[in-house]
Amino acid sequence: MKPHFFVDIHCHSSMKPFARSFRKNPGLQSRNPRHAHSMWFHDAPSFFDKVKNYIASLTNFSQSDATSLKRGRVAIVCLSFYPQERDFFDNKLGTGLASDLLGKLATEFGQSRIDHIQSIKSYWEDLKLEMRFVEQENGNSINIDGKQMQYLITNSYAEIELLERQGKLVDDTIVFIPTIEGAHVFDQVLDSDEPAYKYPDGISEKALKKMLQRIRDLRMEKDGLIRPVFITLAHHFWNGLCGHAQSLGGLVKCVVDQENGINLGITKAGEKAIAAMLDPLQNKDGSAVKPIYIDIKHMSRKSRLEYFKILEKYSNQTIPILVSHGCVTGLPSPGGTQKTCISQENVFNTDDINFFDDEIIKIGLSNGLFGIQLDERRIGSRMVLRSTKDIKSKRNLLYSWSKLVWNQIRHIAEVLDANGQYAWGIQCLGSDFDGIIDPIDGYWTAVQIDKLDDYLLMHVYNYIKEIKTPCPLQQARNKQVTAEEIVDRFMTGNALNVLSKMM
Repeated sequence: MKPHFFVDIHCHSSMKPFARSFRKNPGLQSRNPRHAHSMWFHDAPSFFDKVKNYIASLTNFSQSDATSLKRGRVAIVCLSFYPQERDFFDNKLGTGLASDLLGKLATEFGQSRIDHIQSIKSYWEDLKLEMRFVEQENGNSINIDGKQMQYLITNSYAEIELLERQGKLVDDTIVFIPTIEGAHVFDQVLDSDEPAYKYPDGISEKALKKMLQRIRDLRMEKDGLIRPVFITLAHHFWNGLCGHAQSLGGLVKCVVDQENGINLGITKAGEKAIAAMLDPLQNKDGSAVKPIYIDIKHMSRKSRLEYFKILEKYSNQTIPILVSHGCVTGLPSPGGTQKTCISQENVFNTDDINFFDDEIIKIGLSNGLFGIQLDERRIGSRMVLRSTKDIKSKRNLLYSWSKLVWNQIRHIAEVLDANGQYAWGIQCLGSDFDGIIDPIDGYWTAVQIDKLDDYLLMHVYNYIKEIKTPCPLQQARNKQVTAEEIVDRFMTGNALNVLSKMM
């Protein structure tokens, strides 16, 4: 049966409305969905917005607001809290007019929010303020499209199961699962230009003590904190815990410096942070406290491999390896030769912020998740992007751009199949909507996710039914599956299956 709703494991639904609240009352969310500082505020892309995006890669519209999610049948979203790093707005251009103008064009944050980030003294306090912003309207009823709607934020899967049994998902409820992007939130390194080798352990002893206490407080949900289900250890800049991958390009790369700490491995402080998030912990009542799982997106390749090694110490625990929003390189490892049929067509972006086949195998063995990102800058090679952008017909455009998503799903399936694993169990949607991305054409916002479901089905059907070309899968169990099941797993089932074990 076709799922009634979809799941997206990486969105920033609160980032823009939270930023806009700084114009008047920082951290105060409006109850009026017509106000830009409401989580329900819907700002659909105009024709001019689409032209700006096509020409300059500017995403000046909302993508994952709760109204868009409802209209696209995206009922469950891993909401990523993200205090923006100061380096985006205090860069090679300084903090003056030119830097502010670039920041406003790229983010739509407004001057007040940019001024706040440029002078920020604590990412931790900014995180708490954003969490309170979301919680203010948690469970409050609001009229959207003539229906009473609400959003709920929860890290309990039992609540999601209850809502599903009651038939409330999408029809009257959007669920936000809390996550965090960037372990800089613990304030262990406020100045990302601080030399990566300044301290033997990556950070000072004082900062280490503060960080470990904050991780514990976050897991225990002290002082109104919301425990995230997972967190990326790295993001765009050095944070003393591990090296990051090159993630910025274009004009932004010219004015924002990521070099400090890039491509390094995990520091001693990073190892202790991972232990603090994953090690068994009990509350005052003696009940087990859930871990904060690690999302390996944005880690350098070296850090990712070292993390896999660290996980060997946790063989008595079930710890899924997560990529919340990523794409594949199509290569077995750096410098390797493509092995799958689809990768040999040179359709993938081989930058090492994307993931290699040996990492896909690890994710599969851990029963983890690979969220596929709907970002032009990640999802395809320049060659395939150029050819796809030449398409003018709306129907052909939606079909062709969905093929880039299907290429990702297919490559992962063929890698897993060739290594004796089930081919269709880890792929899911991790759009990164409202994460200042350049969305694939046609799939501008969460509203179009409903169309992605339909167009993917066409690609999968042709593949499984061996229309035009033979299906290269080797295992019978991976070939003897319906196209509908594969798409349903990607859009809903795989994410729910893994989240049910983590929450």
